[in-house]
Amino acid sequence: MERERLGAAGPGDSVRSERGAAALWLTIRSGRERGSAVCVAGDEFVLGRDEDCDLVLADSRVSRRHAVLTRLPAGGFALRDLGSSNGTFVNGNRVDSAVLAGHEQIQVGDAVIASSREEPGRPGGATQLGAALTPSAVHRRVVQRSLRRVTVLASLAIVAAVGGGALFATGVLPPGGGERNAVQRTVEQVAPATVLVEVRRAGQRVGSGTGWVLDGAEGLVVTNAHVVNGGTSLVVGVDNDIRPTDIVGVAPCEDLAVLRVRDRSGLRSLPLGKQSSLRLGETVVAVGYPANASAEASLTSTTGVVSVVRTAYREAALDVPRYPNVVQTDAAINPGNSGGPLVDLEGRLVGVNSAGRTLSSDGRIIQGQNYAIGVDRVKEITSVLRTGRSIGWSGLGLGYPTRKDEALEKLPAGLLARDAVPGTGAAKAGLGSGGGVVVAVNGIPVDNSLASYCDAVAGVESGKVTTFSVLRPGAGKARDVRVTME
Repeated sequence: MERERLGAAGPGDSVRSERGAAALWLTIRSGRERGSAVCVAGDEFVLGRDEDCDLVLADSRVSRRHAVLTRLPAGGFALRDLGSSNGTFVNGNRVDSAVLAGHEQIQVGDAVIASSREEPGRPGGATQLGAALTPSAVHRRVVQRSLRRVTVLASLAIVAAVGGGALFATGVLPPGGGERNAVQRTVEQVAPATVLVEVRRAGQRVGSGTGWVLDGAEGLVVTNAHVVNGGTSLVVGVDNDIRPTDIVGVAPCEDLAVLRVRDRSGLRSLPLGKQSSLRLGETVVAVGYPANASAEASLTSTTGVVSVVRTAYREAALDVPRYPNVVQTDAAINPGNSGGPLVDLEGRLVGVNSAGRTLSSDGRIIQGQNYAIGVDRVKEITSVLRTGRSIGWSGLGLGYPTRKDEALEKLPAGLLARDAVPGTGAAKAGLGSGGGVVVAVNGIPVDNSLASYCDAVAGVESGKVTTFSVLRPGAGKARDVRVTME
């Protein structure tokens, strides 16, 4: 194939289609081609894996001809899926077709692509992370990796020569060594507000996760509810100093918990951001204490981008609730990271690291789809929990047996009743002793999932009496236990 000359659009050029309508720009936000930008030209623009597509994506999960962009008579573009195997997604929703306004996130396979009506790098447009190609250079041609690399390098040289000062001034390029140094400074800033949460039962460590300081003066720490589930006592590690900690409030169906560290010395509050300030492709950092090969807990960080600013998480999983507001990121979130902060490069919380997807519903391997509870939702829920009121929590630790476990142990459908936190309604009612399976709550049957429990306790307020139907080992039928919710 004869290679056409690639050139970045000049700073004074006005990028228009041959019909005079405003162009649509696509900027790749993930994978090896992250930062590459192309301008959609012509009446149709095909995305796929075949080399005759207009935008070629080297991704095994992308179909050969995956989706097409069609120019509309009144201006604008329509995106249509071409019967792909894995679907086309716009702003997290699977679509057969959608009209693009020019500020959407598109996902095909594992490739995340941001659309924009403005040329990347122009005022009002997307941040220029890579080269922007002229319409003539992308019209009915393959965008090849080697040429993109040359273009990106050329674009960076232009930025250094004529725009570096302005970019530093506006914060697009952080001062003092670029993004890498900015990430390092962010981790140093966030570290004093990030703590290890250790969960214990009968004095023995049974699990751990991460937390972050909501209010240093009050000793308040936030973590995931699933981190504290099943434990009867907690300690928090602050600079390798283990401190006794109490539960203030838990919302299992929001997967958030607020704790109070008894020794508040040295605690530094983490500033809270807002999701309206987040942008697709923005760099974010996940900080926490994931499990590692060492016997010692070590604070670690991973870096990625914002894949979706705000979406819902509805993946079916036994121990995961339905999250109504999450930030999707490709920053790695591993076991132990749960409850830790996802922050922007200003060191502000943008989410609480909570879940990740590794397999699709049809069993395909997924990479780089991790989720943090959005900071807007975190503010809403923690404002209740910090007052000492819980949401849908009795103090009982819940277990989620698989269907195989139920068959092997000859268990009925339901949730395992584990130890209860001392002093809670569940403990006072004796619900945490003797084991058993919770088969219904307030007369509503539950299965082996947290989601079923959440459906049963929806609308139950703190202080209300709730009936748990529990089948004890060896008993012929379930017994009702009345519990005051925390």
